[in-house]
Amino acid sequence: MAAAAMLAERLIAAVGETVAESSPEPGRARVERLLELGLQVRTDEEGRTTELMVTLILVRWLSVVREQLIDEDDRVERVLAWVDGTLGHRYAARARYTSAVLLDETRAPEIMGYRKALRGDFLPSLVWLLAGVVATYGDGDVAWLGNLVGAPAPH
Repeated sequence: MAAAAMLAERLIAAVGETVAESSPEPGRARVERLLELGLQVRTDEEGRTTELMVTLILVRWLSVVREQLIDEDDRVERVLAWVDGTLGHRYAARARYTSAVLLDETRAPEIMGYRKALRGDFLPSLVWLLAGVVATYGDGDVAWLGNLVGAPAPH
């Protein structure tokens, strides 16, 4: 299985588990494990390549969602409301920093400025946003997102 496809499969599973468990931990744990695998298999520099690939996959998915929901003016607030009500205020606050991807294509690059501030929660915050999208717009079915973005179904 190609690296990108393997990452996508594990990330879609993280989104689904976050929704199913109503917890931020599946997103955090899956991302952490993916990054650890990247470091174990490769040199440190290539481990950062795994982090970049995960970032690109998640940002691409959020961009596809944004285009799909372009007529939903309140999409960001609805998704953040789900994160807040389901995962908690702390996680919604973190996800707000990375929610620009859902708002406007021109603002998407600004989220990279929050990478250092959010540290280990930067990538999970993108998973939490996608979980909010699935719960709010996909009736809680991660297959909706998978079909939308062309991601493999989790096993």
